[in-house]
Amino acid sequence: MRTDFAILREEEDMLIHLDACADRAKLDGTYFVETGRALSIPASFEADERIIIKDFYDLAFQAPFVAYTVVRVGRIIGAHSVRALCVTFDKAKLLPYFETIPEDHLLHVPVLAVDTIERTD
Repeated sequence: MRTDFAILREEEDMLIHLDACADRAKLDGTYFVETGRALSIPASFEADERIIIKDFYDLAFQAPFVAYTVVRVGRIIGAHSVRALCVTFDKAKLLPYFETIPEDHLLHVPVLAVDTIERTD
C-alpha cells in the first residue's frame, strides 16, 4: 500500500515482462474464469475524473484475455491506495445469465483471486 497513485518503475517493468511472456506463450484467446473478485472499470479515463467501478464477488465469466494490468483502487483503507496485479479481459459474458460488462469497460481480476481459468478456444 502507498499513499499515492504514482506509477512505479517496478510495476512498469513487471508488466512489460509479463506482456512479453504472454506473447511468447500465445495467451491471447478466450477463457472461462471463476474468481472470488473482479472489477469492471472504464478502459480509459482522465486521472482526475471520478469514475464508478462495478465490484463482483464469486463470479464466473467467459472473455478474451487482453493483458496484465496493475489496478490502483481509491483510498479504501485509511489514506492508502490499494494496488493489485490483475489478469484483464474484454467483452466479458457474466454467467449464468450471459450479461455483459459495459462496452467501454475492462474486467480486471486480481491474480490471487482466480479460482480456475481454462482456455475455451
